[in-house]
Amino acid sequence: MICRFLAPIGHSPLASFFTLAGIRREYEKGTPATALAPVRLLLYHQAMARRPLPRSCPDPDQFDLLDLPEPTAVLLTYSGRTVNLERPDFSRFEIEDIARPLAYQCRFVGNTRAFYSVAQHCVLASELAPAAFAFDALMHDSEEAFTGDWPTPWKIRIGRAAIRDAIAPLKDALAERFGFRCPEPEVVKIADRRALATELRDLCAPHRLNWRDLPAPAETTIVPLGPDQAMAQFLERYQALTATRPPPLHRRR
Repeated sequence: MICRFLAPIGHSPLASFFTLAGIRREYEKGTPATALAPVRLLLYHQAMARRPLPRSCPDPDQFDLLDLPEPTAVLLTYSGRTVNLERPDFSRFEIEDIARPLAYQCRFVGNTRAFYSVAQHCVLASELAPAAFAFDALMHDSEEAFTGDWPTPWKIRIGRAAIRDAIAPLKDALAERFGFRCPEPEVVKIADRRALATELRDLCAPHRLNWRDLPAPAETTIVPLGPDQAMAQFLERYQALTATRPPPLHRRR
């Protein structure tokens, strides 16, 4: 059905509708929506749906991706918010913007015997950390909601310092928004490594890699959760740990 419309329109003035900018120009000139080909009309509605607030707003949830000189420097989140990687600002973000992508990412780039998310890893680390640092451990991988989970062998191959410098603005902005310690305290790093040792024992195939520098794993065995369960577990842990903490940075109105 779509091909029927594309053939006669290909050499007509409506060809300009192939671009989102063209759709917007025609719409603003008063061209009726019924004159648009179905494919162009669909693109138009998608573009406009991404603009919940006018551009005159000083702090919108979304950047206008059509006006940015380099739109690939901006990440679109599942909730519809956007992150400028050059100048990250999470003041309008909620914890769900962190929990959801962490819950849908598998640790070890999927090389586990069952799905096991970064979110569940963070919960485990928070349970293994001293109580005073449990919240910091829960949030220690929060930037991976926007960078993905880099496996350790790749970090070493690319260069830990280069990666750390690249994600530092993200981590600093997230720490400001949610109120966790950054850089990570040593006890959080130890809890992270204990979680790793536990995951290697419970979730990975038998191996002969040398992990003897890791601390002892947890006594309990990991029960892997699916993405939705892991997200719910992460949010429950977050609420429990923040119930007695000072409130984090509020969203600007």
